[in-house]
Amino acid sequence: MLDDKQNHLLQMGVMLTTATLVMSAYVVVCGIFGMNVTIELFDKHKSGMREFLWTVGGSATGTVFLYVIAIAWCKHKRLLE
Repeated sequence: MLDDKQNHLLQMGVMLTTATLVMSAYVVVCGIFGMNVTIELFDKHKSGMREFLWTVGGSATGTVFLYVIAIAWCKHKRLLE
């Protein structure tokens, strides 16, 4: 019974570490777009809030997708049950 609990704790650790890794990638993307650089995304004549929200929404969706893929890979490799 103790081994079973230890396995569950290790699996939770793998899932939380994976979530941290994927969220760090999202933070990097947000940090890049948060810099004061001149790109077309920030040009008010070419794009606006709508495009910015699409970029943030796409990044968030990509983050969730990467997390699901990472967890599926861990389950395929039998690291998680």
